[in-house]
Amino acid sequence: MRRMSGITGAAVLGSLVIAGLIAPTANAEVSTSTVTPPILSATDQRIGVYLTARALNPQLGTDLKALVTDTGSGTTLWSQGPTTGQLPASTTKLVTAVNTLQAFGPDYRFATTVRRGNYWRDVVLVGAGDPGLSSTQISSLATRTAVTVVSHGIRTVRVYVDDSLFPAPSLAYGWKSTYVPTDVSPVRALVVNQHRSLDTSIDAGKTFAAMLATHGVKTALVARGRAPAGSPLIGSVLGRRVDSLLGSMLRPSDNDYAEAFHRLVAKRSGYPTTWTGAQAAQRKVLAGLGVDLSTSRLYDGSGLSRADRLTPAQLVAVLTLAVDGNHPKLAVLPSLLPLAARTGTLAPDFLRYTTAPTSCAAGLIQAKTGSLAGVIGLAGYARGADGRTKAFALLDNGVPATLTTRRAVDRLAATVTGCY
Repeated sequence: MRRMSGITGAAVLGSLVIAGLIAPTANAEVSTSTVTPPILSATDQRIGVYLTARALNPQLGTDLKALVTDTGSGTTLWSQGPTTGQLPASTTKLVTAVNTLQAFGPDYRFATTVRRGNYWRDVVLVGAGDPGLSSTQISSLATRTAVTVVSHGIRTVRVYVDDSLFPAPSLAYGWKSTYVPTDVSPVRALVVNQHRSLDTSIDAGKTFAAMLATHGVKTALVARGRAPAGSPLIGSVLGRRVDSLLGSMLRPSDNDYAEAFHRLVAKRSGYPTTWTGAQAAQRKVLAGLGVDLSTSRLYDGSGLSRADRLTPAQLVAVLTLAVDGNHPKLAVLPSLLPLAARTGTLAPDFLRYTTAPTSCAAGLIQAKTGSLAGVIGLAGYARGADGRTKAFALLDNGVPATLTTRRAVDRLAATVTGCY
C-alpha cells in the first residue's frame, strides 16, 4: 500500500464504505452503485485522513489492526482489519474489568475470614480470592483471633490456610513456564500485599502467624487445610471496593489481580473456578451485555497467553458499553484506566506522551496498554477536538516491543484527539 497524497476526507470515507466497514444509515437508499455514508464532522473526516497516512509508518510494521469510533453515534471514523483476531496482550484486562464490574458491581467487597478448625487450637484463614488483601487486614484478623483463642485458654495454635475457592494452580494454555512467578504468581485464593511467590497461601499463613505472635499466641504449624463445614466464625474483614481493586489492576497492568478476577467472575456466574470454567463465564457475561466473543480465543484474564486472540471491534464494543449510558455498573471504567502522561503505564516514567508530537494529547487519552514479545496494544478513549469521546483499539503484532513502537502507536492515538 503506497502513501497517499492529496486525499480528502470524502475519499477515505468512500473507500471505507466500499470495504463494508461503515454501515449505511437505517434510512439510506442502497443501489447497486452507491451507498450513502454517515455524515462525519470535518474534524472526524480529518482524523480518518491522517490515520490512513500515519498507519503507513514503517515502525508499525505490516500487521496493525485497528478501529476508531465515535461513542455517541457509533460511527466508524477509521478502521484497518477491525474483525481480525490479534494477540491482545494486556488489553485483555479490559474484558476482565468489564466482566468483574458487571458480575459484582463497583461497590462490592470481598470478605476474608478466620474460622475455628476441629478444635480451638486450630484456626483456619479462609481465602475469598481478594487480590487486594493487605497486611493491615491480616493484622485485624490476627487481633480478633488472639483474643478469641486466649479466652478459651489457648496460647499455641496451628494455622491452616484454606484456599480451596480456587483449584490447585496450573499454567493457562499459552503461558510460558517462565512467566511464573516472574510475571504472575500461581493463581491461589489467598495472597497478602500481592507478595509474589510460588505459594501465596502459605505465605499469607506465615504473615498471619507472625501477627498472632505479637499478641502472645504462638504458632506450632502453618499448613494447607479446609475449614470444617459450619465451623464457628472467629473474625472477618472486608477488602477494598471492586472499583478500587480494578484500578490497581488496570493502571499498573497487574497480572495477579487479573487472574484472581477471572476466577471470581466464574464463581459469581455459577461456573467452576478452573481455567475452562472462567473462560466460559468470560464469554457468558459479555454475551449478556451484547458482545460476542465467539470469534475470539481467550485463555486467561491477564492477556499473558500467547494463544489469546481478540479483534479491535470486540475491544471497542467492550469499551463502548461503559460510556453508552445503559450500563451503570460499568460507567466507572474510564476513570480506572491509565491517563496519558499522568498515571499507570502511561505515566511520565514510561516516557509516553511526554515528547512531541504526542505530548499535546497528555490528559486527553485514557487507555489500557498491552505488551508482549512482538506485541504492542493500546485501547481506550480519546477526547476529540470536537469534544466528543472516541473509542479506539490499536493492536500491532509482529513488531518489536520497544519504546519506539509504543510511541508510534501513541501517535495514532494522539491523532484521534485531533491535537496532532
